[in-house]
Amino acid sequence: MTRDGAPMAELAHVLSPIRINGLEIKNRVVRTAHGTNLGGGALSDDLIAYHAERARGGVGLSMLEASGIHPSGPMTLNAWDDAIIPRYEALMRAVRPHGMRVFSQLNHLGSELGAPGEPPWSASEFVRESGGLRTHAMSVGEIQAIVQSFAAAARRAMEGGLDGVEVHCAHGYLIQQFISPHTNRREDDYGGHFLNRMRFYLEVLRAVREAIGPGVPLGTRVGPHNRAQGLNVEEHEEIVAGVLREGVIDYLNVSHGSHQNPHKIIGGMHEPTGYELAHSAPLTKLTELPTIVTGRFRTLAEADRVIADGIADLVGMTRAHIADAEIVRKTVAGRVAEVRPCIGCNQGCVGGLASGRLGCTVNVAAGNELRLGETLLERVAVPKRVLIIGGGPAGMEAARVAALRGHRVTLVEADEALGGTLNTARLAPYHAGIGDIADWLARELARLGVEVRLRCRVDREFVRSFSADAVVVATGASPRLDGLQRLRPGHAPPGVALPHVFSARQLLHAGAIAARSALVFDDVGAYEAIGAAELLASRGTVVTFATSHARFAPLLESALVAQPAYERLVASGRFTLRTRAWLQAIEPGRAFVGALGGAEPQPVDAELVVLVTLAEPNRALAGAIADLGVALHVVGGARAPELLPAAIADGHHAGRAL
Repeated sequence: MTRDGAPMAELAHVLSPIRINGLEIKNRVVRTAHGTNLGGGALSDDLIAYHAERARGGVGLSMLEASGIHPSGPMTLNAWDDAIIPRYEALMRAVRPHGMRVFSQLNHLGSELGAPGEPPWSASEFVRESGGLRTHAMSVGEIQAIVQSFAAAARRAMEGGLDGVEVHCAHGYLIQQFISPHTNRREDDYGGHFLNRMRFYLEVLRAVREAIGPGVPLGTRVGPHNRAQGLNVEEHEEIVAGVLREGVIDYLNVSHGSHQNPHKIIGGMHEPTGYELAHSAPLTKLTELPTIVTGRFRTLAEADRVIADGIADLVGMTRAHIADAEIVRKTVAGRVAEVRPCIGCNQGCVGGLASGRLGCTVNVAAGNELRLGETLLERVAVPKRVLIIGGGPAGMEAARVAALRGHRVTLVEADEALGGTLNTARLAPYHAGIGDIADWLARELARLGVEVRLRCRVDREFVRSFSADAVVVATGASPRLDGLQRLRPGHAPPGVALPHVFSARQLLHAGAIAARSALVFDDVGAYEAIGAAELLASRGTVVTFATSHARFAPLLESALVAQPAYERLVASGRFTLRTRAWLQAIEPGRAFVGALGGAEPQPVDAELVVLVTLAEPNRALAGAIADLGVALHVVGGARAPELLPAAIADGHHAGRAL
């Protein structure tokens, strides 16, 4: 039973303990290994605090981010010398009181990344897909050195007090590069037929087992690629069977995707819950050993169904725990509605990692627990009367944090519902999940006692008469339809005022609009233009997508969102992409689009034109009240039109500053 008396029978599977080689795991909730770069290769205090917060939240098993075992394959955490041992000890002192078990995942990226200034190592010499570098074909001596490096890293994990070890053989990294005939063209004992190509993998597993002893959990992560030249399910059935025959592992962890399609490793909100199971289930059924699967699971109920159906024994909920470290504790306490949802935008986690270090769009404290953890919020001795103007993500987050600090908060919103631009964004195909954070914030404001006034217009006199101690202006930004473009300053295309010209926001709210052809002009490079194009293509409209950028939706590449959206649009058969483009003019039924620095603009069929240009901050109110003598904070789109992570972070910091 939960603390509020609700039955927990539906979660009996995921909350039950399990043993892996004699080690008891208190529940079936797993955080699989994921890069954070919170220590720049070291096990820093930030990284320890990040894991400790999830331990307090009730997680059963966590894999540390994949650790580099040799200088030829550096990673965001490196375990190739003994300096990491005392850091492991510090980590375990922080998490052990909470009962979370910790395994070390060991890896070498192979062709994906080499030592600075050196060619990356791999099974054979080839030109890698990313970056065009030629790989270094490892000598037999280098192969043996890497085998021993895996073993030495495993020994360090044991000396540091960790509970188990996992060997990474997924996602197209070094071990899989030896197994795949597409990247292994060796003619010695490590190449040729399947058993030779498996030799390196099995030698690593044997060496690790010898280093840690028979009583310590040892597992391996595998993962079908779902690519034409990848190691797919059929090949993996043979790989897993070969590993099982060795009798050295205690559990099997199954993932999906590779460096060729990383959006399958970390599926965005366009992927359904359990999207990986079609590829992992054929492998988990090959063994009676405990098995782990993943695939965008966000709730304990979803994980419980996977276990109840016999697909796996444990379920990865990694991004869900980045968004809210307390999923287990809140759920067991009957507070499911309070669990902050992962929206699958990937902009803060993998997108943040690509730009430096992990974060989270919806949880500003993720990776910053030592500075921004909500347990550090101090309630004020003298509550202020706080007025929040605008109920979008920035305004709602500011109100939530201010209420947590004990202020008396009133939020006013001109629309009939909270959510701001998220209410538009959730209308786009494959993008409905982005609105989940608006729903959660609205519930939290109600729970925390924030006064919310909808359909409330605000002017200078309203603010003056309200007599607030502090005002947060979160009035957002409005679409521009003047046609001004970042690389054509001063050029306003004739025809922008014609009735068939829309902003993406207008299009998404307009209902069905019949058009045989359309131009979507994207001067921003984010999801707004994608949503418009996909909506039109879904209605049978032939879409020309012209962008001033050199690539399709470049701001979403690191979030692994651009490529799957591009693939969906191409698959529609109604999509043409033009990059490095500019919009010269719009006429009824057509528009003129040119190439930057190229020939004269040419006509494009366009019964409908959608303009996606940088929005205009709504700052008029902020300017009108600046002289009232009240503490004023301008956040979100009203300060600067940016992506969602920046808007929520803006609101969060404003709430803390009050």
